[in-house]
Amino acid sequence: MMKATMMLKAGEEEFFWANQHPQPYLFPDSPGGTSYERYECYKAPEWCLDHWHPSEKAMYPDYFAKREQWKKLRVQSWDREVQQLQIETPADGPKSEALPPARKEGDLPPLWWQFVTRPRERPM
Repeated sequence: MMKATMMLKAGEEEFFWANQHPQPYLFPDSPGGTSYERYECYKAPEWCLDHWHPSEKAMYPDYFAKREQWKKLRVQSWDREVQQLQIETPADGPKSEALPPARKEGDLPPLWWQFVTRPRERPM
């Protein structure tokens, strides 16, 4: 067992350090890359889509049709969501940032809108 451990250690040493390229390639999105964690600044808030010109919206008809349905559903469900939050929040304040789940089949969880409309994690 001791010999196997020593051979493994020597192999790791050779693989990781002795044969490493002097100037390794770093992918732009990986740690140390030129665009690591920079995509956060390109995320536009959701309300910016309200100001798109109709010709721009016409390029994505499916998304904007679904978005209009979401907006109507948000207006309809807002009072129930706030009421649920008020009922389930303790008197001394929330214990964590976790939101409560939907309580009935077919209902929406509180503040669902921010998850449905969030932008991509990484731009393509």
